[in-house]
Amino acid sequence: MATLRITGGRLNGMSISVLPGDVARYTSSKVRQAIFNMLGSVEGMSVLDLFAGSGSFSIEALSRGAASATLVEANGRMTDLIGKNLSKTALNKYCQVFHMDVRYAVPLLYGRKRVYDIIFMDPPYEMGYVAQAMALLETHPLYTAHTITIAEYSRRENDSLSLFEGFPGAKTRKYGDTVISIFRRIRDSGA
Repeated sequence: MATLRITGGRLNGMSISVLPGDVARYTSSKVRQAIFNMLGSVEGMSVLDLFAGSGSFSIEALSRGAASATLVEANGRMTDLIGKNLSKTALNKYCQVFHMDVRYAVPLLYGRKRVYDIIFMDPPYEMGYVAQAMALLETHPLYTAHTITIAEYSRRENDSLSLFEGFPGAKTRKYGDTVISIFRRIRDSGA
């Protein structure tokens, strides 16, 4: 079985499993490390990992001090893999894994009045999922004005790139075919 390496925190250097072949496209260790360098400290934060894949982003965040993670993944083989990776890293008690489509998970979490400090989305490239997830989060906000949202997508997805241009302080970085956008949703919560 193929592996990915954790790049920081108490699990630095540990490898987690990924499925071989074209079942999924995984965020490379280099890109994950770049994301966490842009984020800075994640100590005590809660993470929502949409399209979670192997769970590598959440595991990396927990390794670096995040308090909890909610992982959403529709593919049954991938959710089994997430379970194995969480067991291997002994992070199960900090995580909740939902084996369901993001379209159903976001309204469910909203109904449970959940909000997160970090929302990470890494859907399959070039299928319009970033825009769909952003629209879902607009209808079912799982964030506050302080929440950091991170989207990973293909540089060929110009429609995704334009989604983030209106957010103050949005950062976008390109790594080969991969684009990372990080921003805060400035929203009047009415409070």
